[in-house]
Amino acid sequence: MHSLRASIVFVSITVFAFLADNRRVHPPVAPQPEASVQEELAMVAPAPEQPDTTLAERKKPSKKKRTKVTRVVKATAYNAVPRQTDDTPEICAWGDKVRPGIIAISRDLERSGLTRGKEVHIEGIGKVVVMDRMHYRKRNQIDLYMESYKEAVEFGVKELTISWTEDDHTEQES
Repeated sequence: MHSLRASIVFVSITVFAFLADNRRVHPPVAPQPEASVQEELAMVAPAPEQPDTTLAERKKPSKKKRTKVTRVVKATAYNAVPRQTDDTPEICAWGDKVRPGIIAISRDLERSGLTRGKEVHIEGIGKVVVMDRMHYRKRNQIDLYMESYKEAVEFGVKELTISWTEDDHTEQES
């Protein structure tokens, strides 16, 4: 037991002496102001080179080729009432709420690229968005939503030109 105490005292004195010597050889360093995160990062790793964004590079042609599709279709108008739609007239086929500026499309137009959310330009009317679909028996037809029955009747049935753009997903040749 006596030798254990002697060993502990010896180790303690040795450690104390080592720390005292270490302080004399290496005096404490005065605290430095904290460097910003950016300065610390700059010391650790060099900043990456900034890319050269010349005008030519910014105007690179897109890899997607866009095609404008134009069609002449039968155009009618509808209202959000059960006799013109189904038992949930305020809800479109894909679950969206009926509102001005939307159209319903026949299923053949849907298969040819007009899908939910696609912007369509209608001759004499302007831009509208596809948000609804018509009964499967309709062909090459669009149905514009109108808020009042009177507006829909006044619109009647017309042949109009519609157009939209499609992405071809093919690489352009350089």
